[in-house]
Amino acid sequence: MSGDAPSDEFLSAVSALRAAHPEAPSRYALPLAFNTFGDEEIAAALEVLVTGPLTLSRRVEEFERRFAAEHGAPDAVYVNSGSSANLLMLATLVRGIDGTPPALAPGDEVIVPAVTWSTTIWPITQVGAVPVLVDVSTESLNLTLESVEAAITPKTKAIFVTHLLGNVGPIEAIRALATDRGLLLFEDCCEALDAEVDGAKVGTFGRMSSYSFYFSHHICTIEGGMVVANEAVDGETLRTLRAHGWSRNLSPDRRAAVEAAYPEIDPRFLFVDAGYNLRPTELQAAIGMVQMDRRAGFLDVRRRLGAEWATARDAHPALFEPTMFAPGASHFAFPIVLREDARASRADLMAFMEAWGIETRPLVAGNLARQPGMQRVAHRVAGPLTGADALHVRAMYVGMPVTDDAPAHLVPEAIDAFAREVGS
Repeated sequence: MSGDAPSDEFLSAVSALRAAHPEAPSRYALPLAFNTFGDEEIAAALEVLVTGPLTLSRRVEEFERRFAAEHGAPDAVYVNSGSSANLLMLATLVRGIDGTPPALAPGDEVIVPAVTWSTTIWPITQVGAVPVLVDVSTESLNLTLESVEAAITPKTKAIFVTHLLGNVGPIEAIRALATDRGLLLFEDCCEALDAEVDGAKVGTFGRMSSYSFYFSHHICTIEGGMVVANEAVDGETLRTLRAHGWSRNLSPDRRAAVEAAYPEIDPRFLFVDAGYNLRPTELQAAIGMVQMDRRAGFLDVRRRLGAEWATARDAHPALFEPTMFAPGASHFAFPIVLREDARASRADLMAFMEAWGIETRPLVAGNLARQPGMQRVAHRVAGPLTGADALHVRAMYVGMPVTDDAPAHLVPEAIDAFAREVGS
């Protein structure tokens, strides 16, 4: 295992605790997400609690270095959630603590898919920019090059691509468009860790990208997220804003210059910008390092089940829309989209699945233009959101179990049974 493996004494303690306190069973045979923590994750966390330090220190730095290296990026910055990762990378580009003008200013427009998680959009508004919602494909679930091109105006400054459910958006074409138009490009990879395009990992195509390590995601650090910075210059600003705007996160030369300019301020409490507290803990990083070692195995299971379940779904073309996942997808979850003329509703399908012991969800937040929270923020809708509306009312997903003992066979069996029941 990479890094410092938990010692045998902590592993023994965890084994004894597991024997004395077995995990409570889920009410679902196939819940949305499984606890993937083995003895090593728990032992690593226990060792941090006993030996310290607890707050951001060497384990966080090790986790960041490893994540950056495995993405071929110059830097990565660990934060307390994927949502915070989105906020931090946008905030970094509206700052200019080194005297440079901001790359993103209040009032600038940022193109974003209408179907994504809410915290892809809220940070855009929180830094004063304006989200521009564009349509998505019902086959890929992601925005399209055509919808992005049609949305660009003189106010457009950035494109924010989400790789939904681990499927890969048209990132190469979008990057070419962004380069041609002089636009910033961000990637939300919170549901797409290790997804690839021709061997290149998503998250490496734009200026910065975000990842989430929440409980249900590809790896878990309980809560947690990462910003991958594909330009080394952004790392220092990301770290400064992550921790209160504190000068202690500046490079030695810049820190010395700031301290010399403000000799009356104790350098231990010297702030250079209006930052946040988005810091993770050493405990989370220790867990994350163990999960990183296991993620390839998790991904293999996700891809195998994605292919098997898609075969069952696609055997009923009169009932379900085709949903095409790219070969490099990382299968965060398994989508099912009912045809518009299907003799059943999404509510019918979800109730049927739940009766089989399979936990379900609608396709993330659906069309966010229809969410009441959007009425409280400045935004623009670019063109008809036909695909987003279809997914809003006819799409759902189920989780992808990554443990071999999970009853994964239930999903294709339930799909076939539902098709028989509705006569399709």
